Amino acid sequence: MTTVASASPESVYLAALSVGSRAMMQADNWADGVDRLLAEIGRATGASRVWVFQLLEIQPQAVLQDYVFEWAAAPAYRQLMQRRFRFFRSGLEDPAYRRLVEERRDGGCHDLCVPDMADGPLRRHLESQDILSMATVPIMVHGEWWGTLGIDDCRRAIAWKGPGLDLLIATAELIAAAIYRHRLTSRSRQVELFQRVANCGVWEVALRNGHVWCSEALKAQLGYPATYPRVPLRRMLARLWREDRHQLWQQVRGCLAGRQSHCRLDVRMPLDAGGIGWFEIVAEIQRDEAGRPLAMAGILIDIHRRKRDEERSRRAAETDALTGALNRRGLMRWLKDHARRESVHLMLLDIDHFKAVNDRYGHAAGDALLCRLSRRLHGELRENDALVRLGGEEFALLIRSDDGARMLALAERLRGVVADRPFHLTVPGALESVTVAVSISLGVARMPPGTMDLETRQALALVWADEALYAAKQAGRNRTRRHASVTGPGNGAVGSAER
Repeated sequence: MTTVASASPESVYLAALSVGSRAMMQADNWADGVDRLLAEIGRATGASRVWVFQLLEIQPQAVLQDYVFEWAAAPAYRQLMQRRFRFFRSGLEDPAYRRLVEERRDGGCHDLCVPDMADGPLRRHLESQDILSMATVPIMVHGEWWGTLGIDDCRRAIAWKGPGLDLLIATAELIAAAIYRHRLTSRSRQVELFQRVANCGVWEVALRNGHVWCSEALKAQLGYPATYPRVPLRRMLARLWREDRHQLWQQVRGCLAGRQSHCRLDVRMPLDAGGIGWFEIVAEIQRDEAGRPLAMAGILIDIHRRKRDEERSRRAAETDALTGALNRRGLMRWLKDHARRESVHLMLLDIDHFKAVNDRYGHAAGDALLCRLSRRLHGELRENDALVRLGGEEFALLIRSDDGARMLALAERLRGVVADRPFHLTVPGALESVTVAVSISLGVARMPPGTMDLETRQALALVWADEALYAAKQAGRNRTRRHASVTGPGNGAVGSAER
């Protein structure tokens, strides 16, 4: 005994949809907007109520849902606050209801006229709510069944198929769009909060076309306004230090070829305020079911504080606490940085008769002399040359040069700036400063070429320089002697360059 619904003009439905969608867009909260939209749809259709169930979980034998939105034409039709509709579980024993659920999950819509339905649990359930006709439309968010939009009529057994069902479909799509926008907004807020706390930026690159998405924080780090639509990938990569950019490409290519999913690298970038900043790039490759790479996403983290702390710790570990010169660990690090690609000369020097200074003036004066001597020697070196305290009164100097004559001249100059200028020492507890005149002896060697490992080359250079230093002491101290590895005139070569 189905009766056809009195035809509501489509223009009325369209007007209701227009007013409801505008109200939804203007609402401070998306849920308030949904309430207004349902009210417009309910009044336009003359229905008893319009509602939304949110799907919580599909279990093997039941569906868990919650009644989250409702508009009712009169208080008698209200069900939102009824206990039976709060986190309610609907069993799937009834084949008709199981089929309805499966069709909703696949995006199917339903138009039910209760008097025309076969007897069964589903019909009896609807009759218990005094429903004569009902239409439902799934709300699909990102292809997933989020919930169900429904319209009940408790006064008319009508068919909703046609303009009425089309209206519900459009309404469900508006609600889905509102939910999706809410998720994006929430995630955007979470991302921006995370970025402020962690001092980082978020990015994603589509590997198909190279299009880049950047968060507002990352755009700011790269010098772009927050509203900038798209940062070109080449322009983004051009900000990286050239060596770091090559390393990043190598890692990315390795991940793509090796089917790895993650890579990370510390990189340098120029800062808008001047100088160079350190950042950590953490990336994850997203692949399809066949393992083909689709996109690469990740974060760019400002790590200048970490790098600063690491540099401080490294310097502390590589520096002699008394004199500020490098220690043996610092010597090895310097050699790794320079000796692989540059010619290096090594000088060893001792303070002549240093024990007499300690015996006469005390160890505090000896320590003060070591500090003053270190500063004086360091003042004669270039910025990237190195002064190393090997222990006691023994120092080493590492000089980047392949010019043996220049090295011998430098050694003589260093010997002179020590021997010709006494040191005025302030000793703790003493009433007045102490003037101490000392001299140094030096042995000069050249590190063998890079055909052997670095530690062997260093060990040989130390042995050769030590032989030359011993020869300087044997010659009367306050002397410079060179090993045969050093080319240049004067002061007699010690040992063999071929050993």
